[in-house]
Amino acid sequence: MKYLKMTGLAALAAALMAMAFAGSASATALTGAGGAVLGSGTTITSEAQTSVILHPPFGEIICKKSNVSGKTTNAGGAAETVKGNIETLDFSECNATVTTLANGSLEVHTEKEAANNNGTLTSSGSEVTVEYFGTHCIFKTTNTDIGVVTGSTTTGGNAVFDIAATIPRTGGRSGAFCGSTAQWTGSYKVTSPSTLNVH
Repeated sequence: MKYLKMTGLAALAAALMAMAFAGSASATALTGAGGAVLGSGTTITSEAQTSVILHPPFGEIICKKSNVSGKTTNAGGAAETVKGNIETLDFSECNATVTTLANGSLEVHTEKEAANNNGTLTSSGSEVTVEYFGTHCIFKTTNTDIGVVTGSTTTGGNAVFDIAATIPRTGGRSGAFCGSTAQWTGSYKVTSPSTLNVH
């Protein structure tokens, strides 16, 4: 089995985290029910609604379950994006041994050109090891664009975080056999707050 290092809400983290944070350098704020701004210390939780898949050169690492949660460290605003620390980044029911080494952090960026309550996410410091049929690899995010947040106004319900990321390999006993990067895909539903939009 194999190990993998990634950054994740995250892990979303990815993993994934179903924290609604996003990825371009622009002013950002998150709002909840009634348009109220979600301040520093807001807890955001998410769970995978599809299998989360890592695609290194040697095969597909598939996890049927994953959770990402964390807290914002600022409210964002006209001069800054929203940032947060991932507190939970886990993967289970996998076809490999997947272990989170570091949860990392997330940053949300609004999609200025769309102005549609959606955003993008960047991840830093999420690290995962994967062990798969004797192969051992480590992956880690570093200011990595990891996906898109679709806000509640667009979905008509819970916000959704869709992952489509290229995660750099940073180590592992299997060396170059792990490749230099791995593709990470999946979809997370934000379970709390039940209403979340990016502005």
